[in-house]
Amino acid sequence: MNKPYIICLQFGTWRNELWFSAEDDTKTAERWKAAVDSLPLMSDRCANSNEFMSEAVEHFEEAGFTRIMR
Repeated sequence: MNKPYIICLQFGTWRNELWFSAEDDTKTAERWKAAVDSLPLMSDRCANSNEFMSEAVEHFEEAGFTRIMR
């Protein structure tokens, strides 16, 4: 069964909540934590909030999470 995984991104004064979906199990939760923990490294190399959001979405999708539009 799938469950939502939610993160609030922040880049400067910009904020946005992103929702993803994936399996509800320990292994997936560990992948989520690892993906979240590596986000600060991504924000350092982005020039603006649009680039950061795009990179973050791709990052979570590569980790096996499907974006949910809310």
